[in-house]
Amino acid sequence: MNFDEIRSPAVSQRLLGTSEITLIHHTDCGMPTFTDDDFERSIQEETGLKPAWSAEALGVLDEDVRQSVARITASPFVRRKDPVRSFVFDVATGKLDEVA
Repeated sequence: MNFDEIRSPAVSQRLLGTSEITLIHHTDCGMPTFTDDDFERSIQEETGLKPAWSAEALGVLDEDVRQSVARITASPFVRRKDPVRSFVFDVATGKLDEVA
């Protein structure tokens, strides 16, 4: 899990008065180009140490967005009263598509 997924909305809700959470992923991102296992293996070969953290490579963008929303809405640190909306921004076209 990306801790910023939880930290940012929790802080924003409590300190900035946020009343809606909007999550936006984008196309043309380098994160879907590798797997966590390959990345960890590469780091371990280079340093001799396995990282204690995950790179969190992405798969299918829509599915990753849905998983992120599920983590946000399940977190006890994020207020459930606020709506959570999610989108994928297409860098090539400028189009913003809502993910249900």
